[in-house]
Amino acid sequence: MAEAQLSLNLDIKHDASLSDFAGPGWMSIIDAVRQLHVGLIGQLYLFGSPATGKSHLLSAICESYIEMDKTAICLSLNELIHTDVHVLSSLENFDLIAIDDLEVLEQSTQWQEALFHLINRSREGQRQLLFAANKPASELPFGLRDLLTRLAQSPTFKVPNGHDFADRQALLQSILRRRGWQFDDRIIDHLLTDGPHRIGAMMDVLNYIQPMFSNLGRSNISKAVISDALRTIDEQTLAAELADIAQETQVDNSTAEQDQHTMPLDF
Repeated sequence: MAEAQLSLNLDIKHDASLSDFAGPGWMSIIDAVRQLHVGLIGQLYLFGSPATGKSHLLSAICESYIEMDKTAICLSLNELIHTDVHVLSSLENFDLIAIDDLEVLEQSTQWQEALFHLINRSREGQRQLLFAANKPASELPFGLRDLLTRLAQSPTFKVPNGHDFADRQALLQSILRRRGWQFDDRIIDHLLTDGPHRIGAMMDVLNYIQPMFSNLGRSNISKAVISDALRTIDEQTLAAELADIAQETQVDNSTAEQDQHTMPLDF
């Protein structure tokens, strides 16, 4: 299993933990993950806007399987869509297959068919499947109706959008604790109250400001450094908001141009 995972360059990102999702908005999803752990459900489908933590959660779930001495693989279809479709072959041997960025399969009927067959093979082998996309399966513009039927059979949850302060706070505290990072309380408060609400964007800002403190002792942090960090948070937050606007405009334009033709597949 490890060799297959290594050859695909799809190693699980180990900087992710289910403890990151301790906020109240994530409780129902984490409960479903626990059901996945013990085999009460075989598939799970997560959806939400970009940068809301879906990829981070998929990595955390895969990591939790590895901690249970099970095998897991996490696929970003956004990275794979322009590669050989046969990359999906034999993945049904993993205990858990996590498939991210599902919406990009709109671009390829061949990849839709390959995923359809992977789902069937995984079910035959009683393996588990985890999906993430930017919209529910019922709204995916796939031509392959049989694939949509398979996806729609999964328990489905919308991930929190990050607007709940408690969700952001729980995730930030977990990440800082696991990485051993410490920041002045003014920086933490500013990031939580005035920084990006979406989890992915918040983590990007956190990674952006951390090097500013990497060579400083906690007692050596000046007011100027703190001011620079606060200003950087504001700048990166504005950039994230502009990116969100551009993304929403792109999605609206794409939706308006969608072709509603469907193509059945015999099985």
